[in-house]
Amino acid sequence: MSIFSPISYIVVGIITSVAAQIFLKVAGQCNTFKIEWFLYMFVSLSSYAIAFISYYMALKYFDISKVAPIMMASTVALIALYGFAIGEPFNHLKLSGIVLAIVSICLIFKS
Repeated sequence: MSIFSPISYIVVGIITSVAAQIFLKVAGQCNTFKIEWFLYMFVSLSSYAIAFISYYMALKYFDISKVAPIMMASTVALIALYGFAIGEPFNHLKLSGIVLAIVSICLIFKS
C-alpha cells in the first residue's frame, strides 16, 4: 500500500524530469567544474533520480503502454514551453507538436 495516489507518481515523475533537464540547461551556461556548475549538476542528477523512482512506482499501478507515453509527451511539451519562456525560437510547428502531445496524453489516459 502506498501513502501517495498512483497518479501522483506520474505527476512527480514529469515535474522532476522537466526540472532535471532545465537544471542541466542552466549548468551548461556555467563555467565547467566550478562550484555553481557542480551545484546545478547535483540538483539535475537528484531530480533525475526522483523521476526514475517515480516512474518505477507508477509502473506498479499502471500499464507501461500508458505511463511511458504520458510521461514522455508531457516532458516534451513542458520543455518546449520552457524554451519559449526563456526566448528560444518558437514557431507553429512546435506549437502543433505541443498540441498533439496534449491530445495524445488525453487519448492515452482515457483508454
